[in-house]
Amino acid sequence: MKQAIQINKHMYWVGVHDFNCRHFHGNMFPIEEGTTYNAYLIIDKEITVIDTVEAEFMDIMLERIHSVIGDQKVDNIIVQHAEPDHSGGFMRFMNEYPNAKPYASNAGVQIMLKQYFKDYEYHKVKTLDEISTGDFTLTFIEMPLIHWPDNMMTYVKEAHVLFSNDAFGQHIAGYDLYDDKCGLTKCLAKAKEYYANIVMPYSDRVEKKLNDIAALQLPIQMIAPSHGIIWRTYIKELLEAYMDFATMKAENKVVIVYESIWKHTQDMAEALAEGIGQSGVSVKVFKESQTSGALIMSELLDAKALLVGSGCYNNEPASNISGFLSKLSTCHIKGKKALGFGSYGWFRNTTAQINERLSACGFELLSDQILAQNYTPSTDDLANLTKLGTEIANIIKSED
Repeated sequence: MKQAIQINKHMYWVGVHDFNCRHFHGNMFPIEEGTTYNAYLIIDKEITVIDTVEAEFMDIMLERIHSVIGDQKVDNIIVQHAEPDHSGGFMRFMNEYPNAKPYASNAGVQIMLKQYFKDYEYHKVKTLDEISTGDFTLTFIEMPLIHWPDNMMTYVKEAHVLFSNDAFGQHIAGYDLYDDKCGLTKCLAKAKEYYANIVMPYSDRVEKKLNDIAALQLPIQMIAPSHGIIWRTYIKELLEAYMDFATMKAENKVVIVYESIWKHTQDMAEALAEGIGQSGVSVKVFKESQTSGALIMSELLDAKALLVGSGCYNNEPASNISGFLSKLSTCHIKGKKALGFGSYGWFRNTTAQINERLSACGFELLSDQILAQNYTPSTDDLANLTKLGTEIANIIKSED
């Protein structure tokens, strides 16, 4: 039998590991080591469960619950988020514990009804609503559109524990449940990756919600998200990092993303990178078709500028570059600069198309130049691109 893992005197992790998951949210977010779907059990006069897991893993979650409470009943189930990786097991849970009272935000109730078509007599809650389970008081904090309309957190006042659902999550899959077991560097890097690929479009809302939470002056000794490790040691560092993510605080870094068949555009990318890198600015160069999209988005989050290059394919940028630009259009980028570049044979406008789309995505163009190379760049062409890279680096450094 799978066992629950105790996280404090009265609370348990009853989630599951999905060690085989390599793509999260369909193919949109490639991940490296699998993930967890975290659910939690609170033992009090009224027994309460926070979230469920994906339907296919529900047997494991129920085993973990039974390992603690045996045949006792569950009194409350908190549905913090209706997305199926957190609510897919809900109906199975209600079959097992039919008298459990379900709590969700107003939007959460509406979404649960539309997904599962059965009214379980949900109790609707809003920010600062509370329920008592006996010795514990559970306070709800809504997070609408971070990243669904229904998201909310649950704060246990007496234990100083914040169950944060998707907020502060990361894809770390293991039995070392805590941040200090994995190390600050890894935990923040994975939190950044998760933020960049899931939460970035909602950054304005995240910034406001962080300020709202700070204004509540809640003492927090543990943050228990719905994916990855539990934060107990590096909470201060996490909250500071999240504010940096939300404001898209940038360092002197340029990300170059390109696609190239005959290496003409690749040569351009590397010449630009040469000038940028030798001028003391960090530069990351990625061939889009051979690079994890999660890595690109994570590097972009704290970069000051993005360069996007493509050859011409039937009078358009490469299809994967077009897809990358489409993804950027949903991210509500702010405070970053960009420029397109690329090679062509007989249709020159591809680079101009990239620049137009970058502008539409919210980037300020670094230059009025149209970096369109006809066939193979010469030695002089590459030298000019290296010089332009130096100029771009100087623009980046001047913003310190």
